[in-house]
Amino acid sequence: MNNNSLSKKAVWTGRILSGMAILFLLFDATLKFFMDKLPPEALKAGEALQWPMELMPTVGTILLVCTILYIIPRTSVLGAILLTGYLGGAIASHVRVSNPLFTHTLFPIYIALLIWLGLYLRDNRAKIILSKSI
Repeated sequence: MNNNSLSKKAVWTGRILSGMAILFLLFDATLKFFMDKLPPEALKAGEALQWPMELMPTVGTILLVCTILYIIPRTSVLGAILLTGYLGGAIASHVRVSNPLFTHTLFPIYIALLIWLGLYLRDNRAKIILSKSI
């Protein structure tokens, strides 16, 4: 199976879905480097997760590396797998502090769905991986 067997419409839909996830992840990673410059409301939301603020640049770096791996076509499957693990940690953080289910706790799953559906539609390797796991 090669990418030529994918329809142009599916590939473009996949690129758009992946792009939406990428934009959010890059925005989130970038914010983690500027925690001291955020408005008080944003800081309060971050503090609710009980993560030490001095660790945010490290978390941002991890997210940035995983996102870049997802952006690069050759490493996009690895990036998707690593981002899935990262987002699982985000879910655990929200569960630990009893954040609301649909708006906070499940939000990383919404992003993961964009990541995997986008990859599935634009890359046959994802179809092969997902078909073998089902």
